[in-house]
Amino acid sequence: MGLVKRECMVPEPRADEKDETLVAEAAPESAPEADPQLLPRRNREMFEALINTFQGLLPPDKGAQLTALAEQLLLGIDDNCAACQFTREQMLLPPPRDPRRNRFLLRLVVGKVSHLFSGPKASMPRALIEGLDCYLKKAFGPMIYEELNAEADQLLYRLNCDDDQEMWRRIRETPDWARFVDTIFLRILFRFESFPQGKKTFMTILDGILQERAHFNITDEHFFAIFEALFASLYDQLGSEEQWLRWDFHFGDGTSKRINAILEQGLARYIKRRNARILGSGRALAPDRRGPSTAKS
Repeated sequence: MGLVKRECMVPEPRADEKDETLVAEAAPESAPEADPQLLPRRNREMFEALINTFQGLLPPDKGAQLTALAEQLLLGIDDNCAACQFTREQMLLPPPRDPRRNRFLLRLVVGKVSHLFSGPKASMPRALIEGLDCYLKKAFGPMIYEELNAEADQLLYRLNCDDDQEMWRRIRETPDWARFVDTIFLRILFRFESFPQGKKTFMTILDGILQERAHFNITDEHFFAIFEALFASLYDQLGSEEQWLRWDFHFGDGTSKRINAILEQGLARYIKRRNARILGSGRALAPDRRGPSTAKS
């Protein structure tokens, strides 16, 4: 099934076992695929039979004219069908790769935080992109970084989507893709298991890049804004019994509890705002798999 070993909470991908998300979808196990030339051949045979029938009803000179006309029609039909098939095949092909793009893992991560450095409400410089890339390389190491980058390349090539919101919607709707992406973000998240040290390391790396590239100092406010952008969706998913069990199944018993403990430290303000919005709407808080610890946030 391509599941990760249970004794490792967030396993490193092996070179001989690529994630199921990036394997081409197999054809359904149903009837064998029909010959694509069968229908055009049958239509041609029926057309020729119809012409032969009319020829028998016409004088010889008119029959010869009908034959010549029929041959011209068949040539036109054949040309049109070939053109249609070519157009259809071209539409199904993904666009050619852009050789200038080679940081595919970074593309997935930046898709979560792009609103922080773009648009009218931008609060940080675009140098945040380089800071995050530097952090990912140091957090994963060169070998794991390249493996994840190659798999992210395949995923983004199949997605063929430049809009961040649409990209994440399609990822969440495809379980195998969602599991691969969750693996990436959980690996990042577990760097914060010792939260004060993880926060210090993250800020030190980003601050060095942002000062060098944009003369910008990262503050606690910036850190928590980035942390929320990266991981708030994980916290929202943890409220589901199904997701809680799924992560424990894929990554080992106790994984969801560890995730929740980290997120409650980094997302305290987000959790407070979230609960206030729910209560302000006049609705009671829904039953939550996380239990009473959430109410203390």
